[in-house]
Amino acid sequence: MNVRQLAGKSVDHFVRSVGTRLDGSPLAVMLDIDGTLSPIVPRPEHAIVPAATRDTLRKLVALPGVLVALVSGRSAADSWRLAGLAGAWVIGNHGLELRDPDGKLTTPQEVQPFEAAITEAARALGPIERTVPGAIVENKRWTLSLHYRLVDPSATPALMERAGEVAREFGLRMMEGKKIIELRPPVDVNKGTATTALAERVGALRDGGSVMYAGDDRTDEDAFRALRARNRQAVTTRIDTSEADPSEMPTHAEFVLGSPDELRQVLEWLVVRRRA
Repeated sequence: MNVRQLAGKSVDHFVRSVGTRLDGSPLAVMLDIDGTLSPIVPRPEHAIVPAATRDTLRKLVALPGVLVALVSGRSAADSWRLAGLAGAWVIGNHGLELRDPDGKLTTPQEVQPFEAAITEAARALGPIERTVPGAIVENKRWTLSLHYRLVDPSATPALMERAGEVAREFGLRMMEGKKIIELRPPVDVNKGTATTALAERVGALRDGGSVMYAGDDRTDEDAFRALRARNRQAVTTRIDTSEADPSEMPTHAEFVLGSPDELRQVLEWLVVRRRA
């Protein structure tokens, strides 16, 4: 992967560097949830988008010429439950679901035949929750997550091996994220294809439009790459809470912020700028 062009983990650095690139209309603001809007927590059901962040997102959605899309590996329904942002788009299941602001939910046709495979894979992995303390198997209908943040590290290799076996058995792809294993249909749909499709649909990739994407995990790299490939002015930002030197961390994102709260500050700045 490429190292970001502009290293620097701060809000001030972002604001100084981004210039007028988010002044276009329409502006599509696309945001991952876990680790980006919401701090990472041990169990996915305990995640929460802070009240201050929700308030900022509501201000963004209300601005003319601005659309907000929540982008997540969670299901669209779970993403909506977590953020509860009226007027927002939701891209769920790593791009396999799209919920429009009116609540209409769509799934790519090529994904639908794999619903049964996901169900069977969840059934096959189910015993892990009983035999491996801390493991969580989450069936999201179109994808399957195996969370191991609370699992003893010594048990992780066997966990991953079993997930790989199940993926092969049911013809699914296996992907790794932050303390999570994802099983998904073997189709070329991801956060990159989904975000570029939505940005194109609403006109944000046309001349005069603007795009911003923020995320924290490996799956967000698909969006960083795809959006920058379509529009070099797209603003891509990685949220990284580690203490590592940003200039030494490989990513396709152009900018880096040090926490979900720093992202909230950037979004607050964006609200003020768009209102001016």
